[in-house]
Amino acid sequence: MSADQIKMQDLLQELIGSRMELGIADGLYKGNYASRLEDLSSSGDGLPLLGVAHPMFKGALLPMSRNLELTLRIEASGYFYQGEGQIVRHVINARIPLLWLALEAPLERTQRRMFVRVPCTIRAQAFLLEVDPEDVGEEGAPQPPLPERRWFPIMLQDISLGGVGVAVRRTEAPYLRERGRYLLQAAIADSEFFLVCHLIKVFSVAENGDTEAGMAYEGLPAFTEKLMGAFIRQQELSSRGV
Repeated sequence: MSADQIKMQDLLQELIGSRMELGIADGLYKGNYASRLEDLSSSGDGLPLLGVAHPMFKGALLPMSRNLELTLRIEASGYFYQGEGQIVRHVINARIPLLWLALEAPLERTQRRMFVRVPCTIRAQAFLLEVDPEDVGEEGAPQPPLPERRWFPIMLQDISLGGVGVAVRRTEAPYLRERGRYLLQAAIADSEFFLVCHLIKVFSVAENGDTEAGMAYEGLPAFTEKLMGAFIRQQELSSRGV
């Protein structure tokens, strides 16, 4: 085992218990799904196999076949570790159903703020699509029941090609659930767009109950990326007085 492989194994050992995201690029279940790194096992090629919690879909285990290729991203303090893997086996009849993944290559470390982020004030709205089944409140307490599903108003406070910072009034704050999936509707330069996002973190709650949070896009269509890119560049120039 090389020094780099030993370093990667030691890193992954420290990340056991971390939340992560598995991505399926094609097919009926295309999308990103919440998971958790639960265990490691040795493999023949030097990189360890990852034992990850089997993702859920509508209250049941997500159908995932052996040899399915996935993208994966593991959360760490200030960083993501991301790469590609392949399912080599399932362990279903256990307290925590697991997928065992073989890594294609060592994971790469990426800063959370890998995209230029600029301040803005854009009125928008969001709709909560799904909640993380493992979502819990402080000290492991269950979250309060969700209010009736509906579109709720938000304010975009900053924006990048990777995600947005949002502000939500106290009355809508119960809709904010970490790892929840949302449909975001907003407009830039009179062009309306819809994006699927997931909520990364609730950053602050004011005394009056107003809340700030960060959302990351699950994907960015070419037209929307071009529109946002032009807006971000303009905001940068304006901040410099150009």
